[in-house]
Amino acid sequence: MNKTTTQSRPEASHWEPKYPFDLVVSYEDTTTRNHALQLYDHLAQKLLDDYDFQCTWWKFDHLRNSTLMEQASDAAAEANMIIMAIRAGKELPATAKTWVNGWMARKDSRKSALVTVIAGVDPKHKEPCPAQIYLQKVARTAKMDFFSHSFDTPKETPSYSVETIAERAEKVTPLLEEILHQKTTILRWGINE
Repeated sequence: MNKTTTQSRPEASHWEPKYPFDLVVSYEDTTTRNHALQLYDHLAQKLLDDYDFQCTWWKFDHLRNSTLMEQASDAAAEANMIIMAIRAGKELPATAKTWVNGWMARKDSRKSALVTVIAGVDPKHKEPCPAQIYLQKVARTAKMDFFSHSFDTPKETPSYSVETIAERAEKVTPLLEEILHQKTTILRWGINE
């Protein structure tokens, strides 16, 4: 009897597409942008293996341009997460409110989140600032999850080195921890589903 042996072939590696994740970051100034950047770095580091990040950045002052306002509104309406980096103790600038109203009117019912990163909060005085209260109402109206993190602004501008950037990338803040551990349902779709 002639025995034929079949060799096991290793299975071809199967390519799994990453889930799209659209992130929009808006900020008031350099300080607030830097804190939003820290959150973005943490999110990207933790989620990059599973998600295909697409991120756009919008400074409030630049939204005065109608073309940029329109582009930013389109991006935010489609975003999975919107991060707004603002200063404590102030109302949201009029340009930013116009932008929020623009994307809110276009937002569909997909699961998404609005995150505020608030600079200049006095550690002894933790009451919500006017912009935070406004954005929390926006999130509720748009049926978005809402997260907020405040921090005291240092008196000196920190200098960054490779070491401090690496330390910053490793640190998991309470806000990031909450975002990472929130259970979400990822809708899959495709030609055969």
